[in-house]
Amino acid sequence: MTLFGTNFLSGTQVGVGSVGNVAVTPTQSSQVTFTAPANPGQVGTVSTQAVTITTAGGTSPSGTTLIDYYLAPAVTSVLPTSGTAGDQITVNGTGFVGVDTVTFTDSAAATATAVFTPVSDTQLVATVPGGLATGAGTITVHTCGGNSNAQAFTIT
Repeated sequence: MTLFGTNFLSGTQVGVGSVGNVAVTPTQSSQVTFTAPANPGQVGTVSTQAVTITTAGGTSPSGTTLIDYYLAPAVTSVLPTSGTAGDQITVNGTGFVGVDTVTFTDSAAATATAVFTPVSDTQLVATVPGGLATGAGTITVHTCGGNSNAQAFTIT
C-alpha cells in the first residue's frame, strides 16, 4: 500500500489497528509504501482498522486513514452437482460480498469464467460456461477477500 502526505523521512513508522511498527519503505518525503499485515481484528471476522503514521513531527490522528479487511468466501454446496454448458446452478456458501468472478475448472485444469447473479451474501446463481472438458471439475468464487475453496462439480 502507498500512503501520501508530507515529511515521511527515515524513521517513519506505520501502525495498523493494534499492529505497530509495520515495515515501511519511504520512497520520497511525500509517500511511504508498506505491506498491510494480516487482519489484526478478531480472527475470522471482517474488520476496519485505523492506520497511523508516526514521524519525528508526531503521530497522525487515528481514523483518518482506514483499511478494510474482508474474509475469503467459502463455498459449502453446489446444486445440482453436475451440469452442462448453459445450465444454471446455485452456489451456496459464506462471504459472498462483492463477488467479482465465479470460475469453473475442468479435469485438464482449463478454466472459464461464468456469468453469475448474486442472490445474497450466502448464495449466487451461475451459468456453466462453455468450452470445458467433461468430467470432474471445480467451482471457485472470488471476492476482494480472496478465493474460495474449490468445490467439486461434474461437467457433463
